[in-house]
Parts: sequence; structure tokens; C-alpha cells
Amino acid sequence: MVDTPSVRERRLASELRALRTTAGLHGKDVAATLGWSASKVSRIENGRTGIGEADLERLVELYRVPDAQAGYLRRLAPSVRPRGWWDAYAETLSPGYANLVRLESGSQALRCYGALVPHALLQTTDYAREVILSTWERPSPAEVERRVEVCRRRQEVLDTGRADGGLLLHAVVDESVLRRSAVPRDPARDSAVRRGQLERLAAVADLPNVTLQVLPFAAGLPPVTAGSFAVLDSPASGTPDVVYLENKTRIFFIDAEAELHRYTRAFDLISEMALDPAASRALVTRELAGC
Repeated sequence: MVDTPSVRERRLASELRALRTTAGLHGKDVAATLGWSASKVSRIENGRTGIGEADLERLVELYRVPDAQAGYLRRLAPSVRPRGWWDAYAETLSPGYANLVRLESGSQALRCYGALVPHALLQTTDYAREVILSTWERPSPAEVERRVEVCRRRQEVLDTGRADGGLLLHAVVDESVLRRSAVPRDPARDSAVRRGQLERLAAVADLPNVTLQVLPFAAGLPPVTAGSFAVLDSPASGTPDVVYLENKTRIFFIDAEAELHRYTRAFDLISEMALDPAASRALVTRELAGC
């Protein structure tokens, strides 16, 4: 598990290394041809340094990369992506969290299982605030609001008005997510926060780019014991390329092919065990009526 550099930067590094090998060139040959140092080639191929747009184009030309594959490489390169809103928070976000936001924003689809709380893309600001406060740490009011704002901005990927039609989201939440108190020390506020969160789930479930399912208690134990996880699909390949596990203090990224397959398969099994979208929506509505 790693949290930096970007897993897609590492994928780009691997692709470039494979292309050089296929071309029958040694690193020193590439360095001599392009006027680089051998160490620069090594750093690029090991993912220890990024690659600029001009340098990438020189490698594409040297390796005689077909147009379709060259486009794939360009989409993997972070240096040619536009800056995003998260850059304004660069000094306050951890490298792992900033990387997560960037990956989420640049993904085609996201599949997630929420074992204890809804995924951040599904949380209301009030609920997100309670999640942030549910720790022995005591962040300052300003820090709490900054984190809440970042969570809110993350949800912009679901906007169907975006050029790409919005991120495709398939979320499964455990039934306990619907029933768990958010503010047990304050019953009146707890009722308001839970109602708002259930209303948010119901509203998001109606979006054309969102599929929401509930894993009921009656379905038995899910095929994962590590709790919540999310799978991101790359827009370059249209297939899963990153799994992430997000907790209070750190974000873990997994990109090994065997582990990607395990988590993708686990999500498929969870979604098969869960209620279908219509029945899930009905359960959310019934729970909402009881608030």
C-alpha cells in the first residue's frame, strides 16, 4: 500500500519502461539520444520524478508509440492535466488526501462500500461535521469547517452538468449506516442530522449517474472484514486501476493487479447480496419516516 506518488504516475512510469524495453533500448541509449542523464531516465521509469509534457512527447516519438497508446500515456501524465480546485488547499491537505481528491476528480467511475458511515460523496455537511468531530482529537472550529468544505467540494464530481456527465457512482451502504446515531449526546440534533442524511441518500439515489444499494442485516456477513473501501476506474482504460481505504489519519492506495481483482470481486459480491436499487430506496424512505 502506498499513498504517494500518484498510482497513475506509477502506471505511466511502468508503461514507459515497458515501451523502452519493447523498442530494444537501454536507459543509457535513451539518455544519449535525448541528451539526458541516465539517472533522469531511471528516475522517470521508477516513478521517483514526474515527467513534463515536452519530455513525454520526446519519448513518444523515440519509441514510435501508436497514436491511441500515446493518448493513453498523455492522460496518465499529471503534468498535462488542468489544475483543480484542490490546489487552493494544497498547503493544508496531506499528500495522500490531495492525491485522493485528484484521482477521484479524474476518474470515470467509483464503486464503494460504506460499512459504518456513507462515503464522503454521499454525506451532508452536518453529517460530515459529526464524522470529523467523532474522534479523541479536537480540531479547531476553523479546521473542522475547512474539512467540511473540502468534503462538499469533492461532491462536485457527481454534478450531471459536467462535460463528462458526472462521475458514475455505485455505492453500497450497510443497513447500520441508516440506523446509527450521529449525535447520541443530543437526541434533537441527532434526529435532524440523521433526517438530513437520509434525505441526501434518497435524493442522490435519483441521480442518473448514481446507483445506491443497501446491504441489509438479513443478508449476513459481507465478504470483506476490513470495512469500507472504494474502487476507482481510470478514464484512460475504463477499467479499475485504484482501490483506496480511507480512515481518520491516513489514506491507503492499492494498485497491484491481484489486489484490485480481489476488491473488485468483493464489491460485485456485496452488490449481489444487497437489496436492488428500488428496494434500497424504499428502505431509506421507511427509515426516513421514522426519524
